[in-house]
Amino acid sequence: MRSGKTHLFLVPVGEHMFFAISAYPRLDVPQGPPFEALQLRPGGRRAWTAVPDPPGLARQERKDVTAYFVSGALVYVSLERQGTYSYDTARRRWRNEGAWVLPVQGRAVLVPNFLGTGRRLLFGFHSSDDLRRPMCVVDMDARPPVIIASWPEATCPRQAWRAGYMVCPYIGQLSYFGGGRFCISVTSHNCEKPVNRSVVSFTAVELTPELHFIKRQTSCYMIPQSSRGGRADVI
Repeated sequence: MRSGKTHLFLVPVGEHMFFAISAYPRLDVPQGPPFEALQLRPGGRRAWTAVPDPPGLARQERKDVTAYFVSGALVYVSLERQGTYSYDTARRRWRNEGAWVLPVQGRAVLVPNFLGTGRRLLFGFHSSDDLRRPMCVVDMDARPPVIIASWPEATCPRQAWRAGYMVCPYIGQLSYFGGGRFCISVTSHNCEKPVNRSVVSFTAVELTPELHFIKRQTSCYMIPQSSRGGRADVI
């Protein structure tokens, strides 16, 4: 990478590219390009190239990245109090999508035709200040995009709460497997115990075409203090 990044989102685009996003470019020291692309070069080598800033932004006005998602060759990025932009990795150009920001936090997943309904839906985690940010769905055909459903039950599992583990101040991860099936992973920790331990939970959920929420199964694993050669305990 051409420059270090304090907090990095590394986004796969297609089969031959990674798009690097600096979540907090104002904190990068030394400051470099907030966006970079790792691409395959002639001869089979890969190399990082700097991506120009979105149009209309001065270097001293770089904003935090609040949300992002990928749609084909396009990478969509929301900048705090600035707006949402899309970068076409094939044509290497930015487009200003609007002065609005996506109402989700961190990585989101776009499903263009959810369960054959023709709806272009974006799934992610609510951008509220509550650390237990619920899973939600955004109507991407609306302008600005709006949350049309959320599920508070899609948070830290009860097993972790009973064991005294709180949700980390980080966003959970959401994976989509098709057919309305998702997996939510959340990291929790407990700093009050003599030895700080972390728990990762995985929750399998399913959504119907009407966006009814069905929780299928939850598993929690305690991460060993030294993950090298350690075994994860189920709680």
